[in-house]
Amino acid sequence: MKVLFVCTANSCRSQMAETWARHLFPPDWRVASGGLLTYRITEKTQYTMKEVGLDMTGQETKTIDTHDLDSFDLVVTLSEEAGRFLPSLAHPDRHIRRAMTDPMSAQGEPEVVRQAFRTGRDHIKTIVQAIVDGVIVAGS
Repeated sequence: MKVLFVCTANSCRSQMAETWARHLFPPDWRVASGGLLTYRITEKTQYTMKEVGLDMTGQETKTIDTHDLDSFDLVVTLSEEAGRFLPSLAHPDRHIRRAMTDPMSAQGEPEVVRQAFRTGRDHIKTIVQAIVDGVIVAGS
């Protein structure tokens, strides 16, 4: 199984998904991430993943243009924008839409922002686990 996670800037949601997948996917599965554009992986994103013992060292932001989209068994979009602007796939049923709130848009007191990142992290884990469990498959 080869899965690509896509969000708007490849700096938070899709990077978290890539990290979870490296942790939860079986050893012979492959994962990558990309964005419509790129922005650096933020410290908040990295810190939030470290809270659950997952290290993002070595992950870099990249655009979806660096990937052959049709080489993936699943392309999971995690933002409305990514879902709308993803180029057409040869097999459109491989595109799974799981748009969610962007933790990067959280505002307010530091604890409110931290909680938004934690909520996003935990939601992304459920998406990745559903792929592992076969709940999310092509065409779903």
